[in-house]
Amino acid sequence: MTTHTSFIKSAALGLTFVSTLAASPMYSPHKYQQNDWFGEFGGNTSMYVNPAGIAETDQLEVSIGFFSTISGEASQEYVSMTYPIDYKHTLGFSFFENGATVDGNHSYVENTLMIGYAYNLFHVLALGVDVSILQVDQFGSNQQFTLGADIGLSWNPIANSKFGFLQIGLAVQNVLQPAISTKESSDGYAFILMTEEDAYKIPMNLNFSVFYRGLNRMLEAKAEVSVIDLVHDKEEGGKGQNIETSFTLTYYLSPFLGVRVRFTKEGYPVAGATVNVKDLKIFKYLALDLEMSHDDIYEQKNRGFIWAVKLTTRFGNTREEKIGEERYRRLKIEPENDYRAAMRLYLNRQFLEAAYAFGKVQTKYPAFHLVDQAAFYKAKSFENLRMHKAAKSIYEDAIKRYPQSDQRAKYHFQLMNIDYKEGKFSEAIVKYQGIAQRFGESDVKADADYIAGQIKFEQGLYQEAVDLLASILPGNANYFYARYTMGIAYSRMSKWDEAENCFRDITEQPSSNQSEKDLQDAARVKLGHIFFSGENANIAEAARLYGQVKSTSPVYDEAMLGVAWAFIKVNKPDEAIKPAQWIIANLPNSFLISEAYLVEGYCHFMKKDYKRAETSLRQAEKLTEQPVVSMTARDSARKAYEDMSEEFESVQQQALDLARQLPTPRVQKKRDALKPTFDKANKSIEDYASFMQKSIQSDRFEANRKRILDDAGFTLATVKTKMNQGGGKAVQELEELDDLDLE
Repeated sequence: MTTHTSFIKSAALGLTFVSTLAASPMYSPHKYQQNDWFGEFGGNTSMYVNPAGIAETDQLEVSIGFFSTISGEASQEYVSMTYPIDYKHTLGFSFFENGATVDGNHSYVENTLMIGYAYNLFHVLALGVDVSILQVDQFGSNQQFTLGADIGLSWNPIANSKFGFLQIGLAVQNVLQPAISTKESSDGYAFILMTEEDAYKIPMNLNFSVFYRGLNRMLEAKAEVSVIDLVHDKEEGGKGQNIETSFTLTYYLSPFLGVRVRFTKEGYPVAGATVNVKDLKIFKYLALDLEMSHDDIYEQKNRGFIWAVKLTTRFGNTREEKIGEERYRRLKIEPENDYRAAMRLYLNRQFLEAAYAFGKVQTKYPAFHLVDQAAFYKAKSFENLRMHKAAKSIYEDAIKRYPQSDQRAKYHFQLMNIDYKEGKFSEAIVKYQGIAQRFGESDVKADADYIAGQIKFEQGLYQEAVDLLASILPGNANYFYARYTMGIAYSRMSKWDEAENCFRDITEQPSSNQSEKDLQDAARVKLGHIFFSGENANIAEAARLYGQVKSTSPVYDEAMLGVAWAFIKVNKPDEAIKPAQWIIANLPNSFLISEAYLVEGYCHFMKKDYKRAETSLRQAEKLTEQPVVSMTARDSARKAYEDMSEEFESVQQQALDLARQLPTPRVQKKRDALKPTFDKANKSIEDYASFMQKSIQSDRFEANRKRILDDAGFTLATVKTKMNQGGGKAVQELEELDDLDLE
């Protein structure tokens, strides 16, 4: 086989120059990766020795090597990189450039790209594979690419400070054998497969390796035994199954400097040194290895002095640091970011989106330290949407799921609060008693006292309400509201001094939000009423308090009406009529507009403008004859609410189910589909809630309605009988009227 013989001769010549032939006289064509100049088992980037060895890489590691004869005619360059992904996975990359020049102008090139992967099967056992792509250019006459693969195991039975570090490896090189064409020439590069007829396969080799580091990391020992040409093809010459061995000893004179001796698989000794530095600004580890030998110590190879240098660097985070950061991000950063995003939605009153977002936190990060708070705000979001059934379900689930949470008292309180909102006073009081027994020392107790006090007030048990609300002290979010309710309760019990003290407490406390400022204005109005109608009336103080109410306040109309009554009380109709007419002109929907017409009628009467007085008083009667919210309107609104309540319950259940799921595309599609139905149901609920609030105000106005009707009717009758006479007597009679209700 002339072609075969010609190739072997040329290949033998080229590969000899790059230190990849066996030491025996007969040619044994084994893979160039047997070269142990650039690393042996135990080195993290020596994938070509055993691909499983890269599993020991702890951080990104890069090696660059250069091997050459003294003449420079034969050389090899090498770069390798390993990258640990996590505890189990490691990637490797190596590139070899081999070359030799014959007679000054004939070049042999053999370059190889290797891509490897190692997987930690267990903590001490790793499996590795790599794929090699070889580029061969035989002096320009035969150019080709071929493919190979290796597989290996690495076992690490000992790794501790007492016994050192032991690593044992077994690898099969060329488990997929690269095929080399034996054609003398080719037209450009061709990809050669194992099935190619005119090709031989680079032999399969078996490597057994041992690496040990001990004596307080001062000694490193490496040994390898290789069976070359494991499955021998007699047609390719040689005997096959050749045994090659090598060993290396490195002794560190200091942690930064070591001396090395090696006996290579090619059969000659090597002397070298290694120096390293650690924890530099850029590199965490930087090592330089220099090794030297002579090629003719045992037999003439005609290359003389040979040397190799290798630079190894490590930088970036270690496996533990990367995994720690990833875990920190997954367990801390990501859930906190998602929690903050959900809280932003909640604070922006985007409650449905907030419920979904808090649901994501609760579902995706069950170990997150704020997951119990996420459950709380998820339920609060539904509660703010008046989806009480969904909110109760979440609170009840959270009580079971987070038994050690410091949010438990809040869960119980919110269940009590929902009962209060739904008018289930008996159930709410039972829950209050449970909170008082189990969480009497918690911050929630004051909130529960407040709700229990409101319930007692609604039930007309004013002294019990006061007893509960009195425990709420300044600094509590409910302090202003508790004091206001206490003031009303004392007023209804005719305890005017106590009522005055409660309202004054509110006005003297610093307010922290608009709601508290509005409540301060309401307290000023109530104080004004006390000074206006009390046993020791102080009209000037009442007018001063009314005048302190801001025009943006919800009780501004009541304050203006109080000012008007104060001027009437001191017989100043020209001053009294101005605030009454302002209410008529600017607040046509106010519950007090009928009383404003009454005041206007009084003013005209006092000025003896009887015709205008009659017009204003008739308007006051007309606006007061029927309740602001009629029974017919109530029945209609209630029926409409009951008709859609079943649909609203269904919407609640669907929204609750979607809030328990991660926002996958499928779930997001369902959420988008539910949104129109939710918006419709939510609008109906909000409209009904607004109507009920108006009904409550109407009920509160009911007592005044009768008074206004009586006063307007009496005054109108007086106007008719005194149209042309007795004006002064009529005014005196008007002054004796019970001008203003305390509430």
